[in-house]
Amino acid sequence: MRATEDQTTAWRALYRADSLLFAHLNNLLRDKAEMTYFEHEVLSALDRAGGPLRMAALADELMISRSGATRLVGKLETKNGWVTRTLSAADRRATWAELTPPGRKALAAARPVVDAVVATYFADHLKPAELRRIADALHRLADANPGTSDFDCGL
Repeated sequence: MRATEDQTTAWRALYRADSLLFAHLNNLLRDKAEMTYFEHEVLSALDRAGGPLRMAALADELMISRSGATRLVGKLETKNGWVTRTLSAADRRATWAELTPPGRKALAAARPVVDAVVATYFADHLKPAELRRIADALHRLADANPGTSDFDCGL
């Protein structure tokens, strides 16, 4: 099956917008909050969890490999002290990650940067109804695409 011109155009527009928005956010987070976008996502996920989160669940939430989550959390634990890891007494195979008070402070410092990027480079260019339609369309796309390695797109 070959993609239509409309499908390819939409795909390229999504890719271009995502790449540009990611670059703005990553660069400004580095400059203003001394963290990368991916580090911010770890802190945000742990904040949303409201307490310790199993490393496997964190990797799933971030849509990255378990080893990638381990590397990110390890960096945030040793370099910044923003995250701490603990072993489960009930399940010695499970490692849990949790946001520390300095991690909460760093996340709070990054919030205005993220808010400014979302507003300035994204939301200010769209009407509220367009934002809702975009969110609906992107949620449908995410829900329709499995996040597992056994997905077969027919290649």
